[in-house]
Amino acid sequence: MSTPRKSRRRALRAALIVDDKVYDEVHHHAPERVTVGTDIASRLLVFGDHRLPKRHVLFDVAEDGAYILDLPPGVRGQIKIRGRAKAIRALWKKHQSSGSKARSLRLRLDRSARGKLTLGESTLLFFFDKPAPYTPPPPFPDDLRPALRGMLSRLELASLLSALIILGPYFTYIANKEVPVDVVPEIDERFLNVMEIPKPRDEPPPEEEEEEEEDPLLAQEDDEKQKDDEEKVEQVIETKKEYSAKAMEKARGVGVLRALGTYGGDGPGTVFDVIQSTENNTAELFAAGMTRTINADSGDVSGFVPGGEGISAAGAVVGTKGFEVTDDGPELKDMEKQERKIKSKVKAGDADVLGDMDKRAVQATIRRRMGALQNCYNRALRTNPGLSGKMTYTITISVMGTVTSVNIDADTVRDPSVASCTTMKIKNWRFPAEGAEDSSEVTFTVVFSGES
Repeated sequence: MSTPRKSRRRALRAALIVDDKVYDEVHHHAPERVTVGTDIASRLLVFGDHRLPKRHVLFDVAEDGAYILDLPPGVRGQIKIRGRAKAIRALWKKHQSSGSKARSLRLRLDRSARGKLTLGESTLLFFFDKPAPYTPPPPFPDDLRPALRGMLSRLELASLLSALIILGPYFTYIANKEVPVDVVPEIDERFLNVMEIPKPRDEPPPEEEEEEEEDPLLAQEDDEKQKDDEEKVEQVIETKKEYSAKAMEKARGVGVLRALGTYGGDGPGTVFDVIQSTENNTAELFAAGMTRTINADSGDVSGFVPGGEGISAAGAVVGTKGFEVTDDGPELKDMEKQERKIKSKVKAGDADVLGDMDKRAVQATIRRRMGALQNCYNRALRTNPGLSGKMTYTITISVMGTVTSVNIDADTVRDPSVASCTTMKIKNWRFPAEGAEDSSEVTFTVVFSGES
């Protein structure tokens, strides 16, 4: 006698674990969809991460009955198919390198597939097992079905029916009655007092101004006064617009023109020449003794001042004494320049982008922002000249392009000041996020090298 052949059909079986305890379990009799999300209507309820979807079809069913695993962003874990283990992160990188713009990762599963998925604070274990026995849903008891007779008594039904017979025609008449257009509704004064609405006041009609008749004698006197004013001629004194050369020479040596000059002499001064001429000689004034200085501690740049000591905008130590008042003009003290001893180099490696943001735009933004990280490194080199190493950062970029979190995965520099300063700088970065529909994770490495 031949033994019956075992059925090779397999059904999905999954368990949701929270705090090392089975929170929910799914065992299908036939292929069905399984939803997961933070919504209570989902088949598997998860929580603990804001990136989790509200309701998402995690296990979909194809036309031939095979299961398809649809992974949304933010899911971590490992899948094993036909004896080969694959990490979710590696599958996402391969999916993005192919140029696909799909928002989810779809994988076709066979009977040998099994995996472990991490969704926020929940862990989902799934594999394929024998189908669960079919259990039909129990019918709803007839005695528990709601009925109008069971909810209301005879007395209540009679009261409702009598009220409908008496008040029904009245409400029908009021609803169909036409209201005249010229009827103005009256508002009770009590409502006006409660709502503090001022009562309209009757304004008195405007009084008509009476035109006064002009006295002919007064009009004749006004005409005579106007004629007398026209006959008076005032003597206008005109000044000469041309002055002699001797007067101009005396005026140049005194008064406002001399005060505007930066040195003594017969001429009007350098400032007056700049104002009077059409050329811009401001650069010559700055070269004659004006400079800008940079604070070594804060990095602030001052305005242009006549003289001073500090670090110029070019990065050199300067010492000037400003303008000297002499007959030959302004003199400038010899400038002593000294090159800065601190030399550093900061370079960023290739960035790994996990999300739907443009990888080229993200890398370009990171390389363009290396100057801020180099400033943090230069401050540490002043106290520790032999400081060097590399740091690996993992940042989260929102859909608005802002950095929401910064984590340091590896740090061989081992300097708390560099770590805190660079973390603060990176949190202020902004990335182009056009077309991004979800947050992205970016991992990049920065190499710090310098010599003093």
